[in-house]
Amino acid sequence: MPIKRFGRSTVGISGLAIEEAVRYAASHLGETLPPGYDAEISVAEALKRACDDLKAFYYEAAAAQPGNPVGDEIQKWFWRQTAAGRLLLDLQEVCRKSVDQSMQMLGGSLLVPRAVVHTIKLYSK
Repeated sequence: MPIKRFGRSTVGISGLAIEEAVRYAASHLGETLPPGYDAEISVAEALKRACDDLKAFYYEAAAAQPGNPVGDEIQKWFWRQTAAGRLLLDLQEVCRKSVDQSMQMLGGSLLVPRAVVHTIKLYSK
């Protein structure tokens, strides 16, 4: 795993185990907005942190694979071929449609980079 290879990990900003981060992020696809998992931060910040952990987990796992894949290859793989990438793309739409302004900002470009959104649109045509 990345910790063995690089001596550190960027996973953990949410404070949730990766399985909990996935469940928390996916819970935002439902009809009602779930509460945050930490009373000290907004729901939007909680979702962002859970999603950042999810992305970091996947990116680090991919980077640890034999052959030393580069960042662009990992990014293409994550956004085009993984369920986690699809989850974040779906969450982006949920956030954009939210009445909560902080969720709208999250859906604007904080959850999914604009370059990725543009590339995904090109390939989905």
